[in-house]
This record gives sequence, C-alpha cells and structure tokens, in this order.
Amino acid sequence: MGEAKRRGSQAERAEQARAKLAALRPAQLVCGACKTAFGTFDAIDAPNLRGIDAVFGGQCPNCGNDVLVFKGEPNAVADAMVAWEKMMGADTKLGYQSRDGKHVPFEGE
Repeated sequence: MGEAKRRGSQAERAEQARAKLAALRPAQLVCGACKTAFGTFDAIDAPNLRGIDAVFGGQCPNCGNDVLVFKGEPNAVADAMVAWEKMMGADTKLGYQSRDGKHVPFEGE
C-alpha cells in the first residue's frame, strides 16, 4: 500500500490539509506601513516553497499596501521575506507579527 493511502482516502487527506491550514491561519494581519489590523485575507498557494507551511496575504483596507505572512521553519521564512523584499522594492516594511497581533519592525526600519 502506498504512503498516501495509509494516510486515508483522497477526501480525508484533503480535509487534513484544510485543517492544518486553518490551524496555521492567524486571526488577523497587521500592516507594516500603517499598523492597521484586518481580518479579511486569503491563504496563498505556495506548494514549492521548501520549509514554508503556509502563506497568507491581503490588502490593507486603510492604506492599500499588500501584507504577507509566511509561516514555517525560521530560516525558510527569513529567506522568503528577503526574496519578497527584493521583488517588491524599497517600500517593503519587513517585520514580524507578535503573538498579541502587533507588527514589530526589524531593526533599521
């Protein structure tokens, strides 16, 4: 029997994946530019990012900036954030979201 079949039917595996994603989903995102917290955002499919378990993103309703959150292994998250910064340019506000839902900028911002 194949490994996938040991984990259940296709429907069961799909439900397991949805449950894992739901468990990783933050209650809100916080804009790095204007510090607005908002709860309307999407999961972003990122199947080929090694070490990244989930990506969530949305547009800040206050200032219109794109906000992304990467969840996964610390080094993979750091690499993804640096790649995002290079792609988006100088206006990117890198930081992290604290457990209490606040945006904490990295030093030098």
